[in-house]
Amino acid sequence: MELLSEIFDYIFSIGDPRVKDWVLFNPSVVVSLLFSYLYFVFVCGPRFMKNKQPFSLKTFIRCYDIFQIIVNSFIVHKLIKGGWFTTVSIFCEPVVYSTDPANMELLTACWWAYLTKFIDLIETGIFVLRKKNSQISILHLYHHISTILISWIFGKYYAGGMGTFLPLVNCSVHVIMYTYYFLSTFGPSVQKIIHRYKFLLTITQMVQFVILICHALQSLSPNCDMDNTPGIAMIINLLINLVLFYNFYKKTYVVKQAKQS
Repeated sequence: MELLSEIFDYIFSIGDPRVKDWVLFNPSVVVSLLFSYLYFVFVCGPRFMKNKQPFSLKTFIRCYDIFQIIVNSFIVHKLIKGGWFTTVSIFCEPVVYSTDPANMELLTACWWAYLTKFIDLIETGIFVLRKKNSQISILHLYHHISTILISWIFGKYYAGGMGTFLPLVNCSVHVIMYTYYFLSTFGPSVQKIIHRYKFLLTITQMVQFVILICHALQSLSPNCDMDNTPGIAMIINLLINLVLFYNFYKKTYVVKQAKQS
């Protein structure tokens, strides 16, 4: 019972006091949203689309991609404004739970980064409405759900210092990804030019995971004044994502290319 009580306190009571009343850091809200997401993907969405033709959604997708480019660029800007490349380094940086302008910039950036992970779930909804069910893979679902959970841990407990390296790298990668996705909506003429570089998106994702793993390993050092619990959780999650993305890359590009040749 004592262990359960400690777990309950850790999840519901303990955390960054600056985000104590922020709705999306309430675990009940997060769990409810994720269950609603899975219900739509596996039950509600397919039932709605059963006797319908796939939607095009081209204009919506373009607007969505532009939004993602803008909001992820905004987050990177906020992180730099909060001290990245000046007062915050890539080395072990403990979280400072302060309300001074620089640390609030970092906290706000982490909040926006966390919020975008819920917005990212729209992509799965697009797949459902376009009847692109093959794209709703284990990789796709695990990546989205695990990213939300990891972002929740860092946003609720470690929104500063080392914890801000994750959104800095991830949001930078997302700017590149959504720029590619946006350009790919402009028909065969543009797709023909950029499609040859599509494999680089997956490589970029994998490189991102390796960089983040190397950075997170610092939290395990006895010389680093950081709780290593989030670091361990993050490393495990990143390794799983790396394996899933590598398997996807091998299947989609290496094996497929070998068969064609």
